[in-house]
Amino acid sequence: MSITLSGHAAAPGVGIGTAVLYRTDRLTFEQAAVTAPLDAALEWERYCAAQRLVDDELARLAHGKPALVAELYAAHRAILQDQTLATSIHSAIDEGSSAAAATFQVVSDVAHAMGALDDSYFAGRSADVLDIGQRLLVHLGAAPGRARLDMLPADTILIADDLSPSDVVQLEPGKVLGIALAGGTPTAHSAILARSLGIPLVCGLGARVLTIAPRSPCIVDGDRATFVLEPDAITLRRARAAQQSLVEERAQAARHAHLRATTRDGVYVPVLANANSPEDVFAAAAAGAEGIGLLRTEFLFQERALPPSLDEQVDTYSRFIRQLREQEGGAMQLTVRALDAGGDKPLRFFPHPPEDNPFLGLRGVRLLLDEPEILRTQYRALQIAVRDHGGAQWGAAALEARFLLPMVTTVEEVRFVRLLLANLHEADMPRIKLGVMVEVPSAALITQQLTSYADFFSIGTNDLAQYTLASDRTHRQVGVLADPLHPAVLRLIEMTCRAARAARKPVTLCGELAGDPSATRLLLGLGVQELSVPVPAVALIKAAVRRGTLEECTLLAAEALTCPDAAAVRVLLQ
Repeated sequence: MSITLSGHAAAPGVGIGTAVLYRTDRLTFEQAAVTAPLDAALEWERYCAAQRLVDDELARLAHGKPALVAELYAAHRAILQDQTLATSIHSAIDEGSSAAAATFQVVSDVAHAMGALDDSYFAGRSADVLDIGQRLLVHLGAAPGRARLDMLPADTILIADDLSPSDVVQLEPGKVLGIALAGGTPTAHSAILARSLGIPLVCGLGARVLTIAPRSPCIVDGDRATFVLEPDAITLRRARAAQQSLVEERAQAARHAHLRATTRDGVYVPVLANANSPEDVFAAAAAGAEGIGLLRTEFLFQERALPPSLDEQVDTYSRFIRQLREQEGGAMQLTVRALDAGGDKPLRFFPHPPEDNPFLGLRGVRLLLDEPEILRTQYRALQIAVRDHGGAQWGAAALEARFLLPMVTTVEEVRFVRLLLANLHEADMPRIKLGVMVEVPSAALITQQLTSYADFFSIGTNDLAQYTLASDRTHRQVGVLADPLHPAVLRLIEMTCRAARAARKPVTLCGELAGDPSATRLLLGLGVQELSVPVPAVALIKAAVRRGTLEECTLLAAEALTCPDAAAVRVLLQ
């Protein structure tokens, strides 16, 4: 008899296969690996050697990966090099423990303490600490390597308590057809990665999903947020029909990917791509994107003792522009986001102390104003690159370059940035459009005032949702609350668009919600004029734009704003 469990939709699609269970919630430690007698100095050197090997391993895993993955491994390397962790392990070794036993005990204690904290940020980092601990134990010869997730059998439905992003990046979409998690959240980095890989994912299914027998037939429905064990013939037939319908929909969207996205009543909606490296431009162009709506520049600054020089940044932005110029078509946009670091995303060359509440600390534009030369150098580098490589006309139009400020909360921040950049506007230098990223409620509420200083706006729904709803989107218990479809978040989007439209300033939406085809008409109805999406979503979003009229979108948005919660909005969208 089939059993259906309900959870939270995290990545769309339908996966039909057999269950493979994967345990990630504990350290594996083989006590027999510890030998006696122990030499404390030798054991400490063994730990340091293992630490270096893990650091090299993480650096290799990050190399050439998208920014989201690279940031994950950078965060893991920061944990690995944390002095408090190393000091505790050193002390345990001095007291007679082996390197392996000390690592196991200290990491277990730290992860348990972090998981028990009321602070959602630190509670959510316990899995990262366990991941680092397991890697250390493997290199100390005290634990086997974890299961190779890149070696899973065909037709796998992966079952786990939760998955880290480093787990998800190993998965082969052709073999892993779906993911079912007992915990997790739809807004966690692992869910974002699953969506980018096209693997259906349902999270929050509860502990019961972990008790099923391996190799049991099952279905993951990432649209209906269900997991079906031992499906009957009728359920299986319906799932296969839904799966085939999705395949056909994607194929049709891909065939029309290079056509402009225009609503049925003739409103053109630019669909751009998010990018993290010059190589991404090729993939974006092949997918039909009409430019880069969000270039994350953190990859230039990570794992460095000093920030990148002006010349290095000019070379990088020039590569982007040259690659855009090689694409056929009309006007191309390149929106470069200023360095978004600090707080929960520390950089080695910033000597700022750790913060008790990093999400509310010195990050985004606050850090840039505290380190103004970083900001000025980035802006000057983009100016030079545009002057030297992007100013000339090609095809029907020229490059439109934009510079985007992250985590703006006050008018004063943007005004101060304008003052810092004022003397960079010499006659031979292009004046780059300056924009505001709307990712905290205050920015949405004062959009009308910000229009005096901002040339455009870009809405980041990931952070806007978690700041509006006071919930860390990576936290396994409260992360599900950080839903960008909550009416409170939608109202802030609508307020931003209304104020910007009155001032004739464009609004782009670049958060994960932009890449959800079921939300496209809603976003257009709220007033969003441009969409910047993950590369795999470009064709589907263009197809979604073409399905409706702006009048239909506006009526849908008006109804969504009256819904009591995100669940009701999802029902409306279906």
